[in-house]
Amino acid sequence: MAKYESHAVCLDKSSPFRYNIAMTKKIISMAVVISFLIALPIAVHASEPIQHIPVIIVPGYAGSTLFLNPESDTPQQVWPPVIDGAAVRSIAELLGHILPRLIADAGGNADEVVARLGELSPMLDSITLVADGMPLHPTGPLQGHARDFRWDVLQQRGQAYLSNQSAIANALAVPHDYIYKFFNDWRLSHTQTADHLHEFIQEVMEDSGHSRVNVIAISHGGQQLVTYFHQHGSEYIDRAVLIAPAIRGSHLTVDIIESSHFVFNTALLMRFIMTYIEHETMLTPHFHRIDTAQLSAIFVQLFRTYLQPLATHFGSFWDIIPSEHYPRLRELKLDPIEHAAIIARADIMHHEIMPQADEILRHTQANGTRLAILAGNGLPLVGGSALNSDFVINVSSTTGAAAREAGHAPFANTSPHISPCGLIDARYAYLPMHTWFFNGQFHGQTAHDRYARELTNLLLFGDTVTNVHSDPRFPQFRHSTTPIDGLAARFAGNVCGYFTADSDLLLVQNLSDFEVTLLNIYAHEHELRVPLPGRITLRPGEIKRLRFESLAPAERQQFRLELEFIRELAVPTRETRSLVFTALPAHEELPVPLHFAEEQLTAAPLRLAPVRMLMIVITLGGSLALAGIAIGIVYKKKLN
Repeated sequence: MAKYESHAVCLDKSSPFRYNIAMTKKIISMAVVISFLIALPIAVHASEPIQHIPVIIVPGYAGSTLFLNPESDTPQQVWPPVIDGAAVRSIAELLGHILPRLIADAGGNADEVVARLGELSPMLDSITLVADGMPLHPTGPLQGHARDFRWDVLQQRGQAYLSNQSAIANALAVPHDYIYKFFNDWRLSHTQTADHLHEFIQEVMEDSGHSRVNVIAISHGGQQLVTYFHQHGSEYIDRAVLIAPAIRGSHLTVDIIESSHFVFNTALLMRFIMTYIEHETMLTPHFHRIDTAQLSAIFVQLFRTYLQPLATHFGSFWDIIPSEHYPRLRELKLDPIEHAAIIARADIMHHEIMPQADEILRHTQANGTRLAILAGNGLPLVGGSALNSDFVINVSSTTGAAAREAGHAPFANTSPHISPCGLIDARYAYLPMHTWFFNGQFHGQTAHDRYARELTNLLLFGDTVTNVHSDPRFPQFRHSTTPIDGLAARFAGNVCGYFTADSDLLLVQNLSDFEVTLLNIYAHEHELRVPLPGRITLRPGEIKRLRFESLAPAERQQFRLELEFIRELAVPTRETRSLVFTALPAHEELPVPLHFAEEQLTAAPLRLAPVRMLMIVITLGGSLALAGIAIGIVYKKKLN
């Protein structure tokens, strides 16, 4: 009864103790509110980009739409081509719908398909350049101020199709009104278009009110950005990410000119086409009806009939010929008098810019611009060369790294800059500490690769990734993780690409947007067995943890893991993914730090920077301490 009376007194509004309890609640509430008011801006700022700096996307080869009379009120699209009276608006549309239909109509005959594509001739005539490397007709990209080419404006006008870099634009962690598309005349030499880029940067700064910009340069655009640095410096560029940049050209151009050596790798060509679709299902109805042998013959004919004669007068084409082949091919294809202007521009590229690319990039870094290069590797070139490449550009050109072809002896070194497959030595890269490699990733597929996409955003806007060793979640070497890859795999407790005896679990993740049925897992060149209980179904994004049997090798050893699976599309497709790993002996440690959750095979969301996390903890902790002091004071008064 006494306790009850005491409790009743506490509930009496006139009681001083009741008043103190009310005051305590107010103090605690105020402390919590203050703590969140202080901590919330820090937390929001830490989980989003550091600051919204405008981003300019510099596209790759043929990545800008060209028009006849682009300055008129009624410009006419001439590139990409207009077929059957309709403008082709994407590579996926051309390769996934139009070309398969033409092949079917022509009965698979390569000559007939090329003849039916004869309607391309007027379009090709429209984009032809004359002997001095200038347009025969008034053609070029649309004209306007940079504000006209903001991503939000292009979308509002229904002109997003004018750029083939929509996936990259939509993947960036900034509002669309901070993204600008640079539309250049990709036929011209970089020594000409670098000036256009400089003007565009000035307009972006004027429109946005910022004094510096960030840049994403893709493929051919990466070489253009290096040319820009050479001609204009980097004063106005805060950060730049170069994706599969053609810095020192591509051996593919040599294959095109010397077409007798041009032989398509048809199996990889089909997968390459699939990587350019916006969704896995888009090509499915047509994709599996194409005979790869027919496709190879058709593409060779198209290259010989249309591309090779056209490219001779493109200054840009001569820019991306590797310098070691330039003197011979210039002698073979260019007349010193008729093509004097093309030669003069190409000589600048090959004598001043390409040989000094590494110096240009390092000088740019020294002047305060943060640079990074992302590149695919582990694939042969489309034209038949076995050079280690991303299928379009060889690795030594995109990154400067030493690279060996599949089947060759690996580099005999345990440096952390040697890839797990042993075929890439990044110590010789243009930027050894700022170059990331994606084994098996096709040319320019960063926007479709979950891990590479997150890395790009952190490099442009974050503060946790400053070099290849600064954030262990993003090691220098990684397997490709695009939906087209189907499956990803990693050994638990190991960095991607490595296997040690400490692990007895293989983590397999479905990268596809559809269910995948895992059929078998085979290990080649290594004693490793993964017994499956039967067919295993993985939902999109699901990870399976599979036990395996293996012994640690006596010495470092490369081996190939082959995953056989069915992608459960409307028409199920049986596929295989091969991943290269390095097995380490028991006495050898991983060459790079290990730091990620066992379940995680692809990149995690942006995380809080350690310093900011500490600030949040201190702020919240301090506020709770104040609340505790307030409670202590109230109860002390009560006791007194």
